[in-house]
Amino acid sequence: MDARHEAALGLHQLEGYLHREAGRREAHRKARDFAEALPGFTTDQRLMIEQAYAEQQEENARQVTRHIAERIEQVQAQYAARHRRVTREMAVAMAVVTTGLIVLCIAVILGTAAGAA
Repeated sequence: MDARHEAALGLHQLEGYLHREAGRREAHRKARDFAEALPGFTTDQRLMIEQAYAEQQEENARQVTRHIAERIEQVQAQYAARHRRVTREMAVAMAVVTTGLIVLCIAVILGTAAGAA
């Protein structure tokens, strides 16, 4: 792996981390705004609500990410199967065309030889 590829991979990982952190912070902010509007709760209860909401949002994000990854794997498997099928069909077609050309060449040679005799 060259340095440029490693740098690109590191940048991609950093972007992913920053995106997850931004989502986590946004979930905490929304939960805090919601909890602050609730009358009659103590600060600890509001913090518990905020934490529970943020954890739920993070779990939802994980599930969505898992679903996307599974779907990508399915599409890759479908693509690989389709590629194998097309390659196999192409090989058969090439064999048929090659055989036809060989037969045609032999027929022309035999026809030329028979006409010369």
